Amino acid sequence: MKNSIDGVMRPQIDPFEKSVFYVSDGLHSTFSSMRFRKLSIETGEEQANVLTRDGTRCIYCDKENVYAFLNKRILKLRRSDLTIADEYKERIPRYTDYVNSDGANIFLLGNHNADSLSVFDLRTGRGHRKKIGGCCGIFRTESDTLLIFNYNSILEYSLKSNKLNKIVDTENYTQCARGKTGRVYLLSGGVHYSSTRIASAEYKILIYSFVPEIRIEKVIFIPEEICGHLCDAMTFRLSEDEKWLYLFDSHSIWIYSIYEDMIIFQYTFSANIQNVLAEESFVITSRSSGKGYEAAGWRIENI
Repeated sequence: MKNSIDGVMRPQIDPFEKSVFYVSDGLHSTFSSMRFRKLSIETGEEQANVLTRDGTRCIYCDKENVYAFLNKRILKLRRSDLTIADEYKERIPRYTDYVNSDGANIFLLGNHNADSLSVFDLRTGRGHRKKIGGCCGIFRTESDTLLIFNYNSILEYSLKSNKLNKIVDTENYTQCARGKTGRVYLLSGGVHYSSTRIASAEYKILIYSFVPEIRIEKVIFIPEEICGHLCDAMTFRLSEDEKWLYLFDSHSIWIYSIYEDMIIFQYTFSANIQNVLAEESFVITSRSSGKGYEAAGWRIENI
């Protein structure tokens, strides 16, 4: 690839067509050359691209379109070929890192470091803000109800009533996931540095159940076998069946069995891990090469 895919949105699978995924041109790219791309998981072949002239920070997909959130614009792209169906520039909330929608015109937009959540009507170009204190995830639970994650609690926002309520205080956490069962998974802890090197790391996963009431169902303490070998901060993904946690840093990946409470797979790459597409047990890496940048896909099999 001519451009890198670093420093922008992590590669993301298409939720309606899981044989393809999306990437954005990123760091060290000239703005005039930057594109948003659709690639095949099986072959790596580029199936479509669109000139954006900016990095894509995050996306939202529906059955017909992909909404690409750039720093100061939103592109509505047709999923089939990434042609531009519409472009939004006026009164757009900037620097969106997390997005979800009511499935129509209302979008909830969050930034990892911003104090407020934007509730934005794409049709009218108008919106309002709700103070939340940072954002690391937005998940829709019902047609008009969404869960907001702000690093130390879980909030519930009702589009119908326009009310935001705190439903539970939590330990501090850095990342979150929501499974199909409705359970919520929070990554708590972090790394401790000595000068420029990691001195120690402690992580745990807090699993919250919402039925019949909100409670911590399980706490998984990440083994020293993982924490003692981290190159930098850890990230995680959840398998669709909620049996496995994909834990990874910039070079290594571990698969942890939730029910067996043990590591069942480990591998270290020479290239940088960009993301794990847990739906397909597929790892995407990238590195610079003599001809530009190389992105590669690795499927984990026979676990």
